[in-house]
Amino acid sequence: MAKKGVYKISGNVKPLVGKKEYYTVDEWYSSTPLADRNPAKVIWELFIKTDNGFRTTNIKKKGINHFTFGKNAYQNVYKIEGYLHEPEGNSPMSLIVQPQKGDDKKATEKKDINNVILSYEDDTKINKPLSYRDRLKATAICEGLEGESIVFKLWEDDETGNGHHHKNQFITKSSPTQVNKFGKAKWSFSLSPTFITLANKRENDKSKHEYYVTAEFNGKILEDSQNVNVTNPENRTEKSKTAPQKPSFPKPLPKKETAKFPTRPTSPKKQNDPKSKILNAEFVDRNGKKINSVKIGTTVSIRIISKNMKDKAVTVKIWEDDTFNDDLLFEKKIRITNDEAYINNITLTMSMYEKGHAWETEGSTQEYYIEVEHLTVSTESSRIEVELQEEPKKNKITVSPAKVEKMPKQKFEKVLGLGKEALLYISSDIATEIKVDRNNKITFYPDHGGHNNITEYKEGGKIYTKKLPNGKSAYPLYKMYIYRGNIIGEAVKKLKQDLENKTRENAESTVLSVARHAQTNNKDYGNSGPIPPNTINSLYRIRYMQAWNHAGKESFRYRFVDDKSSNLKQISDFTKEVSSGAMTLGSRSSISIDPWKSKDLIGCLGIRNSDGSNHSSCSNEMSDLSSSNYKNVYHALNNYLETIIPELTGVYGRRGYSSNGRIKVVGSKYKEEVKVFALIEPLPELNKKEKLFNLNDAEKALKVIYSKYGREIARNVEMMYRWECSHFTSGQYQHCGGPGMEAANNTHPNYGWNGEMYEKFPNYSPTGLWDEFENKGMSGKGGNTQVTDRKKRYVQFPSVEAGMVYVAEFLVRHNGNIGRWHTTDVNRQADYVNNINKTIPRIVNSFK
Repeated sequence: MAKKGVYKISGNVKPLVGKKEYYTVDEWYSSTPLADRNPAKVIWELFIKTDNGFRTTNIKKKGINHFTFGKNAYQNVYKIEGYLHEPEGNSPMSLIVQPQKGDDKKATEKKDINNVILSYEDDTKINKPLSYRDRLKATAICEGLEGESIVFKLWEDDETGNGHHHKNQFITKSSPTQVNKFGKAKWSFSLSPTFITLANKRENDKSKHEYYVTAEFNGKILEDSQNVNVTNPENRTEKSKTAPQKPSFPKPLPKKETAKFPTRPTSPKKQNDPKSKILNAEFVDRNGKKINSVKIGTTVSIRIISKNMKDKAVTVKIWEDDTFNDDLLFEKKIRITNDEAYINNITLTMSMYEKGHAWETEGSTQEYYIEVEHLTVSTESSRIEVELQEEPKKNKITVSPAKVEKMPKQKFEKVLGLGKEALLYISSDIATEIKVDRNNKITFYPDHGGHNNITEYKEGGKIYTKKLPNGKSAYPLYKMYIYRGNIIGEAVKKLKQDLENKTRENAESTVLSVARHAQTNNKDYGNSGPIPPNTINSLYRIRYMQAWNHAGKESFRYRFVDDKSSNLKQISDFTKEVSSGAMTLGSRSSISIDPWKSKDLIGCLGIRNSDGSNHSSCSNEMSDLSSSNYKNVYHALNNYLETIIPELTGVYGRRGYSSNGRIKVVGSKYKEEVKVFALIEPLPELNKKEKLFNLNDAEKALKVIYSKYGREIARNVEMMYRWECSHFTSGQYQHCGGPGMEAANNTHPNYGWNGEMYEKFPNYSPTGLWDEFENKGMSGKGGNTQVTDRKKRYVQFPSVEAGMVYVAEFLVRHNGNIGRWHTTDVNRQADYVNNINKTIPRIVNSFK
């Protein structure tokens, strides 16, 4: 039965004593009914850690999601869990909380916004009247607000006197903007001509408009900027004989690469996801029924239907669908956990309604659309004047104004001795490559295992898999990086920073070479296949466990498991953990850290020497695999791992185990359990297989062909693809992006075809070969006779564009002779041309 209720909560894990802290539900189990996804129904329970694990404090609060820890609470460790029915005692539906001793100086630290500065977007000073369409930047200088969010608001100054006045005309505001570690928050905005109507409402002097920006924290305005002036283009002198012209209200363009789903079926804002992954987004009621119109005060949900988006982050926005100006009413960043995901408890407030109607001219009703984008105190500025006759200043910035600046890198202290946390990062970085000669024949491979139905897969000039003459597949070894932390959370933070900056600089100096494939199944991550990949937000745990293999041989191994209570069962005697609990990961079990190469692994991870030989720590023991010595192979390997990752000795199962056998296992020095996590990157050849080419790829590629080679060649390319690829639905097209180009030999990149194009366009070079039995296709209907006694090998392109450019270049080289693609026999070419001409190039015909 599928689980229901709270799946994940968030909140401060290091709260100050005496300070109220709020905790929130971030995610629900996907099977939880919408009616139950109500924060008012959630029970929040506090547990305290004892020598026998966590026990309840009997503090349970239904619908009340805050806790205030007493002055001595810093002496204990607590666990907070949110649930609907019964606590699971596990992460991520619970948090381990360590209250911090109150620092009077910090507790009373002033939170304030000291100044708001207005400048051009490129940070140059404003020293002249401005123009509408100028882009400006408001910078708030804050104190004690690092990490908090503030809101900027733009006002037109109508009232007399200095400073902000509540009667001044509100124009627009920013989304919540985070204050960075340097105490600054920034907002870039345009002086849109659409502001003119609002500014003219109450302004007595209509020759110019005077603007300023306020910055507020927790709804309170703390500071305002200087005023700046903008000349009003609608104002005319009495001498002018020309009637005043209304300003041109430019219709704002939505982002080109985002999916948009309007409530009004006829809205022009409708746009499918260019990546074809977000299929739909709509408003639904508490019962999951679609709704197209809502009243103010109604609470609704957004349902997002997607494919291949699990664990991917998106930003979801609600916009008011207006003729002239679309207003942002709601924005939230979420992580998609299932093909059907929800954002719940969105209340359409009066302030949203009023904001949406600020520009309304065509009626009294309000329409919305949902945008889904792929990817988580107040002060006032000085006044500015804006003149419409002024030309907009050209900012000197060289990057997009919307680009988010990376936070400065944090520097970490080296971990000496025993750390408080560790993380194993099993990457897709190659440690030892497969080597081939000039004829593309293998001369060396460090690892091998079961065949994966791929003849060869290359990416970035490196071979990730290649079929061997014996029917197996050759594989490279991969790099396993080690991250360690002096405090809880630091190892994960180090890796996150490295991933963001695409470095490995925070990893330990020792990098291990590992075998990542399996004895038989290397086609997917299913039963007995390679370790399934995960994400930084769903890390695996490492535990230590005693078990016996299929031959009855005992061993003690480090294992990859899901972070849940059934695998890490809390018991009073931690010396018995080594034989307690389960060792499951998803639907699989017994995924361990082993000393073997892939041909001997059943979905596990093998520690190897860099040349592919048995690891030196246990190679001597591997000569004796008898039942009496089998466990010593693992003891020897584990002893080595513990010298470079001492935190392993503190994980569940290991902390209470020691042995005085021939290969000794020294007792742990940890008094408390230590968490060691694992992040597994996808294997490139399996990740590639999941990204199949589709009709959208063909449409994009044909636009390139049309632009580059002209309409006639683009029509011929489309007709050939439709004929050869069953109208872009064949498996060969989906996997290879080409029009059925069968490889004549193994020599990369030509594979028996003319290779001139790859010298001209090296980025279009094939990535490898894909083999499969041929479908009937056009056999008997003018095409080649179907081959049924063997698999065919097809050239794989990096994109459909690459395959289509190859065909276009072929047609140019042969003076547009389509029949030459099928055969060199002139008499048979005409039949092929006749068949091709019966195909309608619908995509190219739609181009104007």
